[in-house]
Amino acid sequence: MRFTSSTIRRVLLLGGVLAGLLLAGGCTTEPSKSKGKPVPRASGALSDKAKQEQRQAILKVRNRTLEQLYKLKPLTRAEIEGAAGYGVFEINGLNAVLVEKHGRGMVMERSGKVTFMQLARTDLSPGAPVKPYWQIMVFRDPKQLSQFAAAGSPDNISSDPKIVVYQLSDKGIATQADWGARYFRDMDLN
Repeated sequence: MRFTSSTIRRVLLLGGVLAGLLLAGGCTTEPSKSKGKPVPRASGALSDKAKQEQRQAILKVRNRTLEQLYKLKPLTRAEIEGAAGYGVFEINGLNAVLVEKHGRGMVMERSGKVTFMQLARTDLSPGAPVKPYWQIMVFRDPKQLSQFAAAGSPDNISSDPKIVVYQLSDKGIATQADWGARYFRDMDLN
């Protein structure tokens, strides 16, 4: 049997799509334990019920992540309450070469407005494994927060002194000065 280059491309494309779907169906975990219910990944054409379930799952992760942060570093509660807003992101452990979206979360402005977001790590080499962790971003500048929530960040914003980032992992908490990531609005959930 002879295959043309267009047939081979279609087979490779279909294989990539199937691999992406299988990986996108992976589960997320809670910050305090690696046990938790799987959270479906955004797929583009979600029912209202599925959207609501995913939003609730992200908010549940936010609550658990903040509880863990406050437990490990109590002074962060006052820092977050006094900030223009904050973001909480769950970064999954998928292989960076196979998936462009490495995590998701939300940003909350002081007004109470919530924007659901996704992120893609930019500091990973192809094929590098990513261990799951949770990121809390504290925004000091309201204009910067609004801009971030509206348009995400096309570039790495880790060097901005107006944003403090905490990283929670199974090993505890760290303040991270450099984290290569690009953030964008979750079009399915907003």
